Amino acid sequence: MADPAPSDFTDPAFLAAREAAMRAVPAPPDAPPWRPPSYADALRVSEKITSDYRELHRPNSMDVKPSEVCAALQQGGVKNWVLMGLHGYVGYMSDPRATQDVDVLVPYSQKKKAVKAILERWPTLVVAEMEFVVRFKDPGDLDEKDQPKVVIDLMLPWGKLHEFVLGNHVLVDPKSGHQIPSFEAALACKYAPMVSPYRQFERKVQDAADFRKMIKFHDGVVDRDLLRQLGNMVWENGGEEILSFVDLAMADKQFPL
Repeated sequence: MADPAPSDFTDPAFLAAREAAMRAVPAPPDAPPWRPPSYADALRVSEKITSDYRELHRPNSMDVKPSEVCAALQQGGVKNWVLMGLHGYVGYMSDPRATQDVDVLVPYSQKKKAVKAILERWPTLVVAEMEFVVRFKDPGDLDEKDQPKVVIDLMLPWGKLHEFVLGNHVLVDPKSGHQIPSFEAALACKYAPMVSPYRQFERKVQDAADFRKMIKFHDGVVDRDLLRQLGNMVWENGGEEILSFVDLAMADKQFPL
């Protein structure tokens, strides 16, 4: 007997049947998202999750916190910098999460001073210098290939978006004193890796989840003209696409990644 033809899992009939079957089962409880009262509180939650993980599962690792990186840069006289990645936008999310590395963007003019400031604070970190980033790795925390893991990425501008953010869209959080991107700048910097052909797909999925949380936390309220301008700095048609992502997020629909 011949094997049955494989199902087309994108077929509307298949998806409708799956939807009906799943709706026949009682809905599981879903905890409402915890909304942090401030950026500083959200960052504190994120830092605590990472520190607890390192203490339990990576006892030989360095517990490099974003607040300590910010302090090192300030003490080292680095003036122009901004937290990027999760630690830059965690206060814009409806439910804070954690990550193990700290991303900070500085202009080329501040690179040497920033590298010196970080190494004065953590002299045993292994330095790997690349074209657009200086990576600081923890020799006490190895990955599956026995290579030291990255704990700090000192990012350098590699396009108009980063240069524009550094020059025009850096805010100082009043409670922590950290320099973070504006909401629209954070969205654009999250959109860029989502559409990059060089980004691993599983990381794009996380980017998409973060983007959705940021939009939902703000109930879709965004300066659309500014976001269009920033999106066009990612690529020539990015402005309209990033606005469509905002609308898709509010409608609970998938992004075309």
